[in-house]
Amino acid sequence: MRRLSLTATLMAALAAIVASTAPARTGNVVHLSAPVSGLRYDQKVVRAHPGRIKIVFVNRSSLQHNVNIERGETELGKTATVRRGTVSMLVTLKAGTYNFYCSVPGHEDAGMHGTLIVA
Repeated sequence: MRRLSLTATLMAALAAIVASTAPARTGNVVHLSAPVSGLRYDQKVVRAHPGRIKIVFVNRSSLQHNVNIERGETELGKTATVRRGTVSMLVTLKAGTYNFYCSVPGHEDAGMHGTLIVA
């Protein structure tokens, strides 16, 4: 019985050491922003790893903007529309290429769009 207890204690200690030396995962976060003026994002191409992705959007403009994620014609996620503020959303994506754009009327056509590469 004592040997079993000692083995369990050693296994727990080893597990703690391995957990403490494992590299910390910082998360899968994509940052997008809109400048003070102009109908565009500061980023044209952004990258993420497959899985759950947090999109953080900072709008520095007095115009309202948002971020929509789509693949083909399928909408996969959308932030709230904000003026001078920060919003975020969570979306789960597989490897592939996606579009992001502002859905405020006229903004995407004016150039407010980009590419999200998930690999």
